This record gives sequence, structure tokens and C-alpha cells, in this order.
Amino acid sequence: MSVKKKYVSIDVETNGPYPWRSSMLSFGACIVGDKNKIFYRELKPITSEYEIEHFRIGAKSLAVLSDYDHENFNPEEVLKILDIKGDSPKLAIPKFVGWVLENTEGYRPVLLAAPIIFDGQFINYYIDKFHPRQNPFGHSGEDINSVFRGNVKDMTANIRELDLRADLPRHNALEDAVQQAREFYTTLVHMRQQGRI
Repeated sequence: MSVKKKYVSIDVETNGPYPWRSSMLSFGACIVGDKNKIFYRELKPITSEYEIEHFRIGAKSLAVLSDYDHENFNPEEVLKILDIKGDSPKLAIPKFVGWVLENTEGYRPVLLAAPIIFDGQFINYYIDKFHPRQNPFGHSGEDINSVFRGNVKDMTANIRELDLRADLPRHNALEDAVQQAREFYTTLVHMRQQGRI
């Protein structure tokens, strides 16, 4: 008998497209079906490398930069601020793994993101680097839009068509993770009503 899944919606903000040559600035998580079970951290950079446009976007909603003048964005200065004010990934990642295990006890935790290829690569890289040998997600995950497209039988569909977003995301990792969890939960309810799961 297979173990039931429990989905963990993840969103990350970064200063580049690849985890091996950029840093995850923040990440948020929410257990699908329980918006009160959340996890959020803003992190110290793990490299001095970045891509400026990614960095501008990823840094915009960070609480540790709430007083920063983003109009005069200076990446070197921001790296220094994050190095001082951000949480150490060495501490944050093991806490996150513990949080996942605690909130998915008795279930198989499934990483959920949109797109899974971007957010998933950062989360898995950081877990491997800072908490090796205990990735609660294993080697799999689900892409939110792919599940939604399969449900509505339209390869061009997007989860935003559910119209559950009051406004455009601010690129805040926690807010986006909670929003994605809400959208995916709505999709799961519809699938159950249709007898698909």
C-alpha cells in the first residue's frame, strides 16, 4: 500500500538563475491545505556571484532590506547587508527539514512549486549542501501548472486562471508559497470532485 502524499508549496527568491553560481536570498513554504503551517527565512549569501536583474527582483521584498533605497540598488552593498542580517543556511536548512518532517509525519512529503525546475533546484541544492543525506523530498516533486493543465486538459492553461490572486505577487517567497498552496488545494478539490484522485 502506498503512503499518502502531503504537498509542501515552496517559493524562492534568488540573485541568479543557478544555485551553484548564485544565492537563495529567501524561501517560503506552506503545507497545502493548512495556510497556518508556514516556514520563512531570509539568508546570508553563499557566493559573491549574482546576475543584477535577478538580484534586484529577489531582494525587493526582503524584510532585512525594508529600509534600503532600492532605487539606488548597489549589489555589493546589499550582499554585505545580507551577510550581516541574513540567517545562516547552515542553521536555517536543518530547521526547515525538521519543519517538513514534523508537518508531514505519516505522509510522503512532496515538493510543490511553479515552476518546479527553478525553485526545486535551489531547495534541493541547499538541502544537499547544508543538510546532506536527509532530503525529505527525495528525488521528486510536482509542478503546479503541470497538474493544473492535466486537470483541465489544456496544455496552455495556467493556474492563475483560477483567478484567486487579488493582485500581482510582490516576489515575496512566503506570500507566493501560500498563494500557490491555495491554488493547488483548489485544484485538488476539483480533482476529487471529478473522481480523478
